[in-house]
This record gives sequence, C-alpha cells and structure tokens, in this order.
Amino acid sequence: MTRTSAPGGALTLSWCLVMALMMGARLAAAEGAAMRFDLPAQPLEISLSVFGRITGHSVLVASSLTAGREAAAVHGDFTPREALQRMLAGTGLAARYTGSDALTLVPVPAAEAEPSGGGNAAKAGGAASETARAEARFAAVLQASITRVLCIVQPDAFGRYRLGIQLWIDPVGDVSDARLLQGSGLAPRDAAVLASLRAMALDVPPPPGMAQPVTILLTPRADPARDCRRYRAAGAG
Repeated sequence: MTRTSAPGGALTLSWCLVMALMMGARLAAAEGAAMRFDLPAQPLEISLSVFGRITGHSVLVASSLTAGREAAAVHGDFTPREALQRMLAGTGLAARYTGSDALTLVPVPAAEAEPSGGGNAAKAGGAASETARAEARFAAVLQASITRVLCIVQPDAFGRYRLGIQLWIDPVGDVSDARLLQGSGLAPRDAAVLASLRAMALDVPPPPGMAQPVTILLTPRADPARDCRRYRAAGAG
C-alpha cells in the first residue's frame, strides 16, 4: 500500500494517541497526587505532549482541533486534572476523561461559550462532543489491543522502549497498514512490532469518518510486567 507525505516531506499526523508513561507517574496520577509542572505558554500540541510524559495520561486529540491554539502557562504543584484545566484556559477546549488516566479534548459547548447563541450552534457543539467521545472510546480499545498484542509477542521487551508508529485502520477494525516514525534503536524489534500490528484486528471498528492515520507514541511503562500479566497468561494458553 502506498502512502504519501505532506508537501515538503512533512508527514501529516491527523491524530495523536500519546501513551507516554514515565516510571512512577501513572500511580501518582491515578491517586490524584500533586505533581510539579513548569510549562510556559506555548503551542497546545507541545504542552499536551509534555503533560502526557509527566503524568502518564493517555491523550487522544485531533491536530485539526489543536492547530493554532496556545496553551496557558502552568507553574506550580497541581494534580493532573488541575494542571490540565489551567493549561486549557482560554483555548475553547475542555478535557473529557474516558478513564482515570485517559482523555480526549472537545470543544466547549456553544451554550457555555456563548449563552445567547442560537440553537444551531448548540447542536453543532453537541455533535462535535459526541464525535470526540466516540473517538476517545475507540482510542481506549486501540490502546488495550496494542498492549495485548505486544505483551504476547514481546513478553520481555514490551514497555521498555520508545517507539513511534502510524496505523491505518479499515472500516471493519483491521489494521491495513503500519509505518515506523521513530525507531526503538533495534531494527529487528521494530520490524517485529510492525508485523504484529499489521496483523492486528480490533474488537470494534473505528468511528465513521475518523481522520487517519493514527499516530502512536510508546514509551517505557511504570510496571510493564503488571501490564502484561493477564495477556501473558492468555498467550501461554
């Protein structure tokens, strides 16, 4: 299958599912503990990426939604949700959590942004929010599926390296193509990951009209052995 890049050779990343789990961060974030943030006012995409690395939260956000938006500065000790709320101030976006450490961003409902607005604007905002929720639910399925597959095929390596990939998923939920964006440093391991993901079939199809490809960033997990325990048992069976 042939894929093209954007003019000038720059790849267009339509969606970014950031699964950046630093050692110990996941537990602290899940408990709602205050963490140190030192984020300047900067493009929202950058702040979200750093937020994911610091907190261990998984973030699914459309580049078309964040393009041109500026994140507010966040300096001090806050829980992840407090920091995210401060970061999003003035962006017109709000966080919608799909789990304790997984979220997406949606436009602030028109009724909240413009109380005197018409009904059509409110309907449009509601439709956008429902689309974002559907895509966030699919992101959770995708994350679990990738974890399951890689835990089975790489029981001693999963969650211990950094890797960037792009996936194309067909309307029935099968991965139709996978491309390496950032290697882990070991070519045989990268090839094994790509082969495994190209053969992956998801339990649910992607939401209709979801922008693709999906970009995945995998970084070391806090406790990969725990993450893989149930999947190893299934693979051994």
